[in-house]
Amino acid sequence: MTYEKVLETFGDYLTEDSSCEVLQSSRGYLVADWDSCKDNWVTARLCNTPALLRDTLRSHYEEYQGYRLTDGYKRDVTDQEEQDIARMGAALAARCEEDKT
Repeated sequence: MTYEKVLETFGDYLTEDSSCEVLQSSRGYLVADWDSCKDNWVTARLCNTPALLRDTLRSHYEEYQGYRLTDGYKRDVTDQEEQDIARMGAALAARCEEDKT
């Protein structure tokens, strides 16, 4: 697994979710969350291995899917929806391990 493979795998998600940004630093990749209501960075996590970047982006992806599914958390995510979202996140994470062949 490489940083490039992880970023490629989660590329469509990162393009869609404008609140999540991945920035390259001298110590690894920084995943940052933007709160547009407060016009401020909310959280940031340094990912100094491709596996940590994969896991962090999977978490953000799953949270974003819940947000989209409930129209901005206007209702709770159902148990079935949580399972479906987790399955989608797992599938993306598994793609990070695949070779380009």
